[in-house]
Amino acid sequence: MFVLGTSRAPASRRGSVLLGVFVILLGIVGLLYATSLTSGLDVREARRSFDDLRAKQLAEAGAERGLHFLQERVDASTLDPLAALTGLFEESTVATPFVAEPLLDGDVRVGAFSLSITALEQSATEITLALDATGYLPDAPAALPDNRQVESWYAVRKVVRFSLAPSRVFDYAYFINNWGWFYGNTIYCQGNARSNGQFDSAGYSPTISGQTLYEELQWDGSSASLSGYQDDNGDGVEDGLDGGVWSSWDIVNAQNVKGVGGKASNQHDFEEQLAMPNLTDLSMYEANALQQNGRITIGGVEVSDGVYGDEAGEKQHLYLVGTTTNPIVLDGPVVVRGDVLISGVVTGQGAIYSGRNIYCPQSVTYKNPPTSKRPASNTEADTEAWLSANWNKDFLGLFARENVVVGDHTNSTWRSYVNSWMSHSLNQSKEDAGADQIPNTKAGKDGVLGTADDDVLEGDGVFTVQYYSEAHYEAGLIPEGKTVGDVIPGSGEDIDGDGVYDGTSGLSHLDMAAALNTTGWGGNIPTAGVARYSSIASVYATNLDATFYTNHSFCWLVLGSAPAQINGALVCRNENIIYGTPSLTFNHDVRLLGGRSGMAAGYLPSELQPVEELRWMRLEVDPNRYLPLP
Repeated sequence: MFVLGTSRAPASRRGSVLLGVFVILLGIVGLLYATSLTSGLDVREARRSFDDLRAKQLAEAGAERGLHFLQERVDASTLDPLAALTGLFEESTVATPFVAEPLLDGDVRVGAFSLSITALEQSATEITLALDATGYLPDAPAALPDNRQVESWYAVRKVVRFSLAPSRVFDYAYFINNWGWFYGNTIYCQGNARSNGQFDSAGYSPTISGQTLYEELQWDGSSASLSGYQDDNGDGVEDGLDGGVWSSWDIVNAQNVKGVGGKASNQHDFEEQLAMPNLTDLSMYEANALQQNGRITIGGVEVSDGVYGDEAGEKQHLYLVGTTTNPIVLDGPVVVRGDVLISGVVTGQGAIYSGRNIYCPQSVTYKNPPTSKRPASNTEADTEAWLSANWNKDFLGLFARENVVVGDHTNSTWRSYVNSWMSHSLNQSKEDAGADQIPNTKAGKDGVLGTADDDVLEGDGVFTVQYYSEAHYEAGLIPEGKTVGDVIPGSGEDIDGDGVYDGTSGLSHLDMAAALNTTGWGGNIPTAGVARYSSIASVYATNLDATFYTNHSFCWLVLGSAPAQINGALVCRNENIIYGTPSLTFNHDVRLLGGRSGMAAGYLPSELQPVEELRWMRLEVDPNRYLPLP
């Protein structure tokens, strides 16, 4: 037997124990090392992922800053917004507005981005751009010292399109950029009616038949097809019973309105305003007229090419009177830099832009008019059938920078009635209309002065606009012909977009710029001239086959036993129509539908559309790596 603790193990067993302990210790040390190595890798990987995320955010911020840069140029060049973009690429298809641009979070710099913009496609009406933005940490390559590398980068491409398209104001038979008035029981609007101010029927019983709107209108050479039906009454049915009355203020005294426009579901008040196209600078339309080889002939003789008044020795004003045997023949758009006088018979398809006033002393009539004023109904099928039958029938657009004057404006009765309405407080035209550019809205939508929604700028005697600043100059945002301190056209209370304050319109604004003789007028004016306007004019000018546009006054006193009608559309700022005929009808020409895909797209005044974002993608190769610092 033995006593515990007193015995000793053999030497070989002691060596085995020491070796086992060493192995265990070695394993623990290895495990600790591996754990620390893995933790280090995880930390570095986490930091790299975080840096990549930061670089991505920098790139996205760069792309958004690029889009803002483009929008700034557009906003500062309202007269020709597309030119503000195409001008970036006159010398190269690539522009580099930002290189190593720092991005700050407060006072802390978080990295940098570079941006290049490439013009992918250009035309007279649109430009497609690729915005390539790269985010860098800690800085862009060109800004780093030679011994420093980019720690992280991320590149994205945003493809956007800026485009011009016919203004949506032409979706309406009657569109007023002011308060709209249907004061009469025998007013018939065969189409939609809209006003940017209040729409008032004063308890009368006009008829508004409505017109369903569509996103697109396609023509295959023999038939028309519509798509994108707009169910604006929200009944879920595409039955052609949409359309009606729209107003950006309220619709009042309309309880007796007949037709589709008399239904509550087809009356849309307090809608967003529709902007009017700006015709102050017609250079964009001159370029379009020249591109389309626009011309006007009478009796086989060309009286105007694409632009009238641009050549040495050419008259500034154009006189056009057509007959059944010698009609005014239209072939595309034409721009006349001065006044236009047009009456009688017209044929063909086209538009005439006037740099001043348009005068229609007598009726204007199509030689080959559509088979009917309107489709049999407002259903899609009937509308398409009408379009297919009348696509190539006569069409005329008359678009004035200033005013449209219909009838004998030298007649005392004409002048008395028109003057009383031009000067009426409910039909104000002076550019002191406040922030919303609409008169008689100073009390706001609640109708109570002294509350938060008051338009405090209205009627304050100040032409409240924005001006080009030194910042605009330094950023290269002032268009040619403008300078620091000039009004930004179309800003604030500059309703017609010409950059000049306009007071209340009056009869003096309707006078011709030059006497009716061959010294100032071209076209087919008689060799001896016209001694008295009344000899060629009448207060019985009852028929107007045309689509009219002016952001000033449309003036028309019409009398007689025949119905008065506009077959096309009326779009204006102030409407001074007084009718003493059995009825007054606005027949909307549905060839105006479809926007840029419509039949009349190449003729109508246009406006810049909201920017379209076509694609967004990550780039695997940095497109801005070798951009040098400016």
